[in-house]
Amino acid sequence: MNNLFIDSTLSTPAVSFNIDKGIFNIGGKSLPENATGFYDIIEKTMDEFIAEKSHSLLVITCEFEYINTSSSKALYNILKKAVENLKHNVSIIWGYEDEDEDLLEQGEDFADALGVEFKFKIFAA
Repeated sequence: MNNLFIDSTLSTPAVSFNIDKGIFNIGGKSLPENATGFYDIIEKTMDEFIAEKSHSLLVITCEFEYINTSSSKALYNILKKAVENLKHNVSIIWGYEDEDEDLLEQGEDFADALGVEFKFKIFAA
């Protein structure tokens, strides 16, 4: 199983999924024309990570400057898959820019919908 690294573009976030360390980072702007196509590779990597079962913890950090609706849905599905399959072995950190109430609220909504506690932190863009 290979690690996944994707550089950011003007419309897609940077992705770093270190399988060995159980660290998944995603952040930047996410407004691709085809969100399903972009997030599909991330979801497949998550599926492989879950299937491997040789890890004790997965730390997910999301630090978006902007995320559109279709990207948000795709990300939610990935987070849901991680939470449902790894149970208490998932830690989710939701970063947002100071005073970005929309992204803070989105993280709170995700946490409520997933039934898990997120760690919230302010980051500088």
